[in-house]
Amino acid sequence: MGGTTLPGEAFLRANLPGYALIDPAQPTKLPLEARDFGIYVGFIFTWLYINAIGRGRAKGMPLFPMLLYLVIFVAVMGADGVNAFLYDLHQNAPVVPYLYAPRLELRLATGLLCGLAFGGIMTPVVNSTLWRDNDTRPVIGTWKQFLGGLGVMAVLFLMNYSEIGLFYWPLAIVTSGATVILIAMINMVFVLSISGKEGSAATWRDALNPFAVAVILALVELGVLSLMRYAVLGTTVLP
Repeated sequence: MGGTTLPGEAFLRANLPGYALIDPAQPTKLPLEARDFGIYVGFIFTWLYINAIGRGRAKGMPLFPMLLYLVIFVAVMGADGVNAFLYDLHQNAPVVPYLYAPRLELRLATGLLCGLAFGGIMTPVVNSTLWRDNDTRPVIGTWKQFLGGLGVMAVLFLMNYSEIGLFYWPLAIVTSGATVILIAMINMVFVLSISGKEGSAATWRDALNPFAVAVILALVELGVLSLMRYAVLGTTVLP
């Protein structure tokens, strides 16, 4: 993302102090590739959307037709990922078949749909483990709410696909934070279950301690994975 693509952007970069700091003059990569961006950022924005519509502590899964769509979204992302893997193998072993050449737009779109699915499925799991409130409503209870979630994903798709430099830093910061938060939320379910403190939080302040422990574990896990990757691949850049 970045470069001089918008009308008047070159003038602003040359004459507005500090503008170049928030709008990279040269195209710059986000911290994660398109599919991972979609999964992590899609998840965190789905969680924020669920809170915005007043179902932030709901413990019910989305209604069945919507849940089925979410499962299909995960399957579609998996199928696109398998095809991309087969395509990479095909470059070195032409006998390996693949369905179509991978496209960045598909990686981004299927990642965002998977992020929406993760948010819709994981949120009630986390809520059931964390909150004392017995809010049995589904986190996504109407088609209007479901389409609203898809609308949020569409906005994220356009922001990323536009490659407009002004979006770089906001998206880069959210991407990095969302990675840690998603892993931390999974960790928090285990932390609360193992410690026998399921359903003990009545306020956000009560949730801080288990979440802090979960974040520390997430950072350790990411650090270990990074060291393992470096031990195997060094500084090799994967395709």
